[in-house]
Amino acid sequence: MVCNQELISEFPRAKVSYIPEDNTWILEEEYCYEDKIKGTKILLHKGFSFDLSSIPRFLWIICGTHELSLEAPLIHDFMYMSKGGKKMYFNQKVILGDIETKGILYSRKEADELFRKMMQEARVRKWRRFFGYMGVKLFGSMYWKPGKKVVDNLTVSC
Repeated sequence: MVCNQELISEFPRAKVSYIPEDNTWILEEEYCYEDKIKGTKILLHKGFSFDLSSIPRFLWIICGTHELSLEAPLIHDFMYMSKGGKKMYFNQKVILGDIETKGILYSRKEADELFRKMMQEARVRKWRRFFGYMGVKLFGSMYWKPGKKVVDNLTVSC
């Protein structure tokens, strides 16, 4: 099958591996996403671990965890772990990522909007984007809790 080059997205793809015993995805190479709306570059380092999409198993018949792209949940998980770039530790582990521009942080609403925008850029079907976005809007608050200690971002270029 020959692909039409014009249809291939310019969206940056992440290289990941999956560890079934832990239900964890691991970033195999550095991943950089440029958010042109906010003017930031989000850099995740090799070894960053995430759970992809936290969709309950009984809903997989509607939308599986892998059907919202790899990259949108990757960045969204980073945003939630770091509370929009405010802290560098999650569950007493160093978060292997950062927002390049010091002082620019994301609110929960902005993190959710970025998730929706990235799914669109990755060409996730509209109804799946809606499903994923509504899921984080309705149930994400339990994961976006105030942290105990806030640490400034590191300045990292990508």
